[in-house]
Order: sequence, then structure tokens, then C-alpha cells
Amino acid sequence: MQSDRLTKIVSSLRLFLAMYLKYLFSYYMVGRFLFGMALLISFQMAGLLQAVPTLMYTLIIYCLIVLFRLIISSERINYFDFLFDIVFITAIIYTSFRIYSYLTLLYLFPIFFSSILISTKKIVVFPIIAAILYGMVHYIYGDITAKESLLNILLHYLSFFLIAFAGDNVKIRIENQERYIKQLEEEKIKMQGYERLYRVSADLAHELRNPLASISAAVQFLKEGKNNPEFVDMLQTETKKLTTLVNDFLIFSRPSDAPKEEVDLSETLNALIAYQNTDKKIVLNIVDNAKVTANRTFMEVALNNIIKNAIEVAKNIVTVSLRKDKKKVAIEIEDDGPGIPDYFKDKVFEPFFTTKANGTGLGLAISYRIITSFGGNIIFEKSAHGGAKFTVMFPVAS
Repeated sequence: MQSDRLTKIVSSLRLFLAMYLKYLFSYYMVGRFLFGMALLISFQMAGLLQAVPTLMYTLIIYCLIVLFRLIISSERINYFDFLFDIVFITAIIYTSFRIYSYLTLLYLFPIFFSSILISTKKIVVFPIIAAILYGMVHYIYGDITAKESLLNILLHYLSFFLIAFAGDNVKIRIENQERYIKQLEEEKIKMQGYERLYRVSADLAHELRNPLASISAAVQFLKEGKNNPEFVDMLQTETKKLTTLVNDFLIFSRPSDAPKEEVDLSETLNALIAYQNTDKKIVLNIVDNAKVTANRTFMEVALNNIIKNAIEVAKNIVTVSLRKDKKKVAIEIEDDGPGIPDYFKDKVFEPFFTTKANGTGLGLAISYRIITSFGGNIIFEKSAHGGAKFTVMFPVAS
């Protein structure tokens, strides 16, 4: 329950941050184009473009370049975009000097967004560039020494640096949130590992308890002098069951420790099929020289568990196919049995899960553990025969 709650929190926070940054910069990329078009239309309606043709050309060039960047990528943005916006804003301020003074507010947008992307040590880069360009406009028009102009310039400089530090503060908050989410993810992984360990331990204890109870009862009867051969048989049967269970669990716990070698799956499958003692039909479709890097003994155990399971549930036929291409080798094991119900699909590879009366529930779990430990994967789906189809995939041995 606690793990599920933590998973939901982590997913929600990650989604929020991803969507926040994605839409933040997407809106910026789209907004700069729409704003350029809006300026072009409004200036045209005001008749300013005819009076100042340079302004019209500047706006047209800006809109075309921004549209091109938007088509290429609406989410990726770099320093060039911010520098280009600052230069463009300076150009329209220069061409419309003293006509539309409020346009200087536009400097704040590229400065703010750039401070979110660049490192804290470099956040003054774009404010300084904007300040230099804005000061140059006043210098060109020759009023930089006037008191009002000087105060105007100083106030703009102050606003440039303040908005840069505000953007940097937002960036720091986002980075802290990302670190927090990473910590939550690590805790979630640990909790899932603990939950899995607890569940496996509880299942193992349950599987051990029944044979031990039978052994204890048989020993008690023998101590009371009731020397019945059935008690000896019970001891032998339950001891064998415990030995099998412990051996299977040891295999499940440490397949990755085994030495690796080149394993020819075609030879392995042929040997395993020949070893099966069954009256059911087994159809082989096997290519030669399909080799993977794994441990031969463990691979035999993993594949034998799947084949044996298919034979046990099959009605009449089991199909084993081996195919390969340049990158991977795939083994398909199908049966015409009852199949796997949808409500069991999430538990098929869990330890101690079984639908058989005398099964330990470790067969498929061991197969999954071994196959994934050697870099492979195993999936299952409905078979064309009506039963289950298990597909084991490995990269080809180099």
C-alpha cells in the first residue's frame, strides 16, 4: 500500500515537471512567432511600416526565422534563440525609438527564459548583452547623457538583472524538485525490493511448513513405536520435496554467479526434447548454429522448465521453434492446453505461484530469473493452438 502511494506521488511529480518544462518552452517558441506576427499586423494597421520600411523588413525577417525554428523543433531551444530575440528587440527599439517605448519590456522574456537554461555562473550573460545593446541605441541617438535617459537606462539594467536572478531561482527550485523525485524513485525501488523479499520469504516459509509438519508428525509416530512403513514413505517423500524446493530456490537466487560460455541452443533443445518422457506430440522447428552467451547448465534448467510445463498442460501437441536473425535468437514454445487466464498474467513469473496441486511455483520463476540474468527476455501470449506461447529472446553471441 505504501509503495503504491509512493509510486503515484513520484509519477505525478515527474509528469508535472516534464509537462511544465515542455509547455514552458513550447509556449515561448510559439509565442515569439505569434508576437512577431501581431507586431507586424498592428504596425501595418497604424501605418508605421510605410513610414519606417526598415521596421517592416526587420519584422518580416524575424517572423520567417522564428517560423523556421518552430517547424524544425517546437520544444528544443538553445542560446542562439535568446540572443536572436535580444538582437531583434534591440532592432525594433532602434527603428521605433521614442514611438513605442514600452517595447523595451520585451527584453525581459528572453532574459528570463535563458536564465532557466544556463548555469548560475552565466546568468548575467544575456542581461549584459541586452544592457549593452540598449545603451548603444541611446548612444546612437545622442541622448545617453540626459538625466531622464540615464535614469531610464539604469532602471532597465536593474530590471534585466532582477529578472535573470528570478529565472535562476525558478531553475534552482526545479532542480531541487528533480533531486527530490530521484530520491523518491530510489526509495520506491528499495521498497519494491523489500516487498518482493518479504513476499518470497513468506511464500517460502509457507512451502516449507507443510512438508515439515508432515515430517514432524511422522517422526512423532515413530518415536511412539508406531513403526508403520507409511510413515517412512512420508518421510522420504516430504524430505525429497524439501530438497527439491531448496535446490530450486538456490538456482533462483544466484544464476548470474555462474560462469558464461557459448551455448548452442539448437543442440540444447534437441537434447531436452529427446529427454522428455511423454506420449504427447512434440513438433520441432529448429535452425542450426543458434548460439548465445550464457551458462549451459542454467540454460538447460530454464528451457526444460518451460518445455516441461507446456507438456504437462498440453492436450495433444507442443511446438518448439528456434529462429534467428542477425541480432537475436528467439525460442517459441507453444501448447494446446487451457492457456493462462488474464487475471493470472501478472503472476506467471512470480516465485511460488502455481495452479498445479503438487507444483512448487518456482519453475517459470526460475526460467525468468535465469534468462533475464544472461541478458535475455521472456514473454508469453496466447498460442495459435489455443494454449500458451512462451517466447524466449537472446542477443546473438558475438
